Amino acid sequence: MTNPNPHLGSRSVQIKASGPIAQILSILILLALIVIGFIIFIPLAIIVIVLALLLFGYFKIKRLFAKSHAPNGPLDGRRNVRVIDRDE
Repeated sequence: MTNPNPHLGSRSVQIKASGPIAQILSILILLALIVIGFIIFIPLAIIVIVLALLLFGYFKIKRLFAKSHAPNGPLDGRRNVRVIDRDE
């Protein structure tokens, strides 16, 4: 089975550091990028978690107030009134 397009997928390019100084420099650059990534990622993750908790709390409190104003809730505003059936 031959490849119909020999130019695609037939070559691979590998970039290697040629000497020890280039290897150390590439490792330092990689570590710097990782540290910068964590410096950006960790505060961003904390902000997202805090916003999610605030949003959860907002909807929880909103639901409690909606329940309290619902019929027969503690803030319904109606007195305990008996219903008189006129058909009896």
